[in-house]
Amino acid sequence: MRLKTIAKVVLFISLGLFLASRLSNGTLSFYIHPRFNALTAVTALTFLLVGLVYAYQHRHTILHGVDEHDHDHHDHAHDHDHDHSHDLSWLALGILAIPVLLGVMVQPKPLGAAALGNREINTGLLTSAQAPSGSQLSVIPTAGERNILDWLYLFRDRGEAAAFDGEPVHVIGFVYRDDRFAADEFMVSRFTVSCCVADAAPIGLIVRWPDAPELVADQWVEVTGTFLAGTFNGNEIPLLIADEVVITDPPTQPYLYQ
Repeated sequence: MRLKTIAKVVLFISLGLFLASRLSNGTLSFYIHPRFNALTAVTALTFLLVGLVYAYQHRHTILHGVDEHDHDHHDHAHDHDHDHSHDLSWLALGILAIPVLLGVMVQPKPLGAAALGNREINTGLLTSAQAPSGSQLSVIPTAGERNILDWLYLFRDRGEAAAFDGEPVHVIGFVYRDDRFAADEFMVSRFTVSCCVADAAPIGLIVRWPDAPELVADQWVEVTGTFLAGTFNGNEIPLLIADEVVITDPPTQPYLYQ
């Protein structure tokens, strides 16, 4: 009884601290949309309060190994058995502990090129002519401030690759390449998220740069250049002709949100 009571207290408090730590260091956004941060904070606080209240209610058992109701055990044997018939089993406690154990053992990291390659992604989603459907920009930033998703919205709205010829581009993303890319081509990529990583969708701009073979998949790069209408995998799209590609650190928030 004492060991299980202590395990419950540790579990509830650990769940609360785990969620709070992921929220405070920003890694929670590797898995869910930031709009759920407030709800997560409430959940973390609830776990902590439940753990502390439970510890206070069973302080005699935890400190002395004696149930504070043991002196009534013989008079209320039936009630005592009934109360503990609803107690969590060790199996249930183990299942509840799995998220904490995985969270401690697995280093949090955002999706990258490996996840993109393993997903069933059609050519349309990989080309820069295809933007996520149902999305719309409320305010279009200036050309130098647009991220990859901003450009894809504009590609969809204007619908003509040549309409972007000569427009300056400065974007950040990770490197992706497969057997459809020429030696001087790669994709500067990001993932878009609507709710959580389960619905994450890869997007990107096709870049032409003479030194593309030197880049390694998953490297984060800043690409500066201009658009020029061209073809990729049989589709006419605005190609990003790079003037400069600089290796950079991943941004604090690696995803783009719809």
